[in-house]
Parts: sequence; structure tokens; C-alpha cells
Amino acid sequence: MYDFWLFVCAFAVILLVRSYAERLSIIILSEYRIRTRIQGLKSLGNNTNDDMIVSEEENIGLSGKGPNFGESAILSYIADKNQDLIDEMKALLIKAGQRQENALEDFLKSKLNAALALFIILLLLLGTNDFDIPPIGVLVISLIAGVYGGHKLTDLNMELMAKKRMESIEHGVPDLVDLLVICTESGLDLNSSIRRIAREMRTSNSVLADELSLTAIELEMIPDSRKVFENLENRTDCLEIKTLSKTLMQSIEYGSSLSSSLRELAAETRQRRMLDAEGKAAQAPTLLTLPMMIFIMPCLFIIMLGPVIISMIRSFSAK
Repeated sequence: MYDFWLFVCAFAVILLVRSYAERLSIIILSEYRIRTRIQGLKSLGNNTNDDMIVSEEENIGLSGKGPNFGESAILSYIADKNQDLIDEMKALLIKAGQRQENALEDFLKSKLNAALALFIILLLLLGTNDFDIPPIGVLVISLIAGVYGGHKLTDLNMELMAKKRMESIEHGVPDLVDLLVICTESGLDLNSSIRRIAREMRTSNSVLADELSLTAIELEMIPDSRKVFENLENRTDCLEIKTLSKTLMQSIEYGSSLSSSLRELAAETRQRRMLDAEGKAAQAPTLLTLPMMIFIMPCLFIIMLGPVIISMIRSFSAK
């Protein structure tokens, strides 16, 4: 029985670690490709605009059409029958930063593998123990719980990755706004400013730099800037990015001063960050109450009552 639970724990760890390992490998490979590309461009000494776009596409993980099923006929058939589910999976993968061509296929395969593994585990667990469940009931319960559990576990794993990515983007928004103010006041247009900031933030916040690189590419390819910033909002799902994109869209639409709007937004962003920090600091005493009761109070009782209890035991034993 110990080996069985060890196998269950190992399987759960593999499910949680696999997506992070894939994401880390993609980041490492993309950074290696961009470094190689930059060195090649420096050796040529002639950087064209197309070369910049290609290098940025390589660095943000774009490989053509984005997440799709490739040549898999079975998975394509499943996608045709469940288009709404596939659209939700695509949106979740994009928020998690999985833009490679086979991301959707790998994600659906991981769902199937997780469902199959959970089905086998539950079938062995319910079938080898005396739960007074008929065989057909064991089969049905294992099948339903395996399919539902595998689907939800993989979604939960991807949602955790998307949340971590969103937090990384939120952390870099104040610096992004400050850099946008500097670039616009120096005379650069919006597209050039975004490209320059994406290059400067590549080392400090690679996740936000990827989104900025993709936004700069879309600004050149899509004539409607509102659609570009809406795509940015959908990819990041971040409140501060939505506020920034709305500010940029209003400045472009009404012709107002972009630098002054961004300067006000930078002040508001810093103030919001300070208020959030003060709110978390105010919650600290409440959050520390339970740990203090669990870890500190028993020690105090032992120190205060320990000598009394020992003296009482000695007095009773002497009698």
C-alpha cells in the first residue's frame, strides 16, 4: 500500500512540474535563438526591419499559426466536435504564454494522459479494496472521476502558470509606464517606443518584454490600433495593462498629449502599488494571529507551567 501511494504522489508531482519544465525549456531555447540572431546581425552590420521582426518572433515563441493541432486527425476531429472547449483552451494557453504551434495538441494530450492515469489509479484503488461497490459501479466511477479529474487538474496547472505570468506582468507595469514617458518625451512614436522598451526590459522582465514585442509587431501589421490593444488585454488578463491600453487608445483616438497622459498614469500606478503594500502590511497582524497561537502559545505554556507541573509531580512522588 505504501508503494501505491508513493506512485500516486510521484504522478501528481509529474503533472505539476511538466508544464513548468516545458515553459522553462521554451524560454531557454528562445533566448539562445535571439542571442544567436543578434550576433549574426551584428556581424552583418546591416539590420533591416524584417530581421528585427523575425528575431522578435523567435524570441516570443511564435512559430506560424500559433496553437493548433497540426496533422493529428483524431485531435482535429475532437476539436470540431467541441469548438467552445477548444476556444477556452486556446485562451488559457495564450494567457499562460504557450504560443508554440503544438501547444494545443500537447495540452490536449496531457489531458488524455492525466485522465487515463487517474482512471487506472481509481480502478485499482476501488477494485482491490473492500468498498462493497459492484464492478460496474467501480468502472463507471473510475471513468467519470478520471475524465473529470484529468481535465480539471491540467486546467488548474495551466491556470497557476497563467496567474504567475500575470503577476510577473503586473510587477513590471510601473517600469513600463515610466519608460514610455521617457521615450515619448524624447520624440519617439508609440511603435518605436514599445520596441525600444521591449529590448530594454528583456533582462529585467522577459514576460512583459515578449508581450510588448508581439504588440509592436501587431501595430505594424494591423491598421486598427484598438484591436491591437484589445489583443494585448486578452493575452495578459491584467488590470494595470487594461488601464494602460485604454489610456493609449484614448490618446490616439482623441489626439491628446501621450506623454502627459502617461505621466499621470505613472503617478497613479505608483500610488496604487503603495496602497496595495500598505493594505498587505495592515493585514499582517491578523494573519500572524493563528501562527502565534499554534507555535508561540504552546511554548509559553510549557515555559510558564512546566516548573509548576514538575514540582507538583515531585511533591506527590515524595509522599
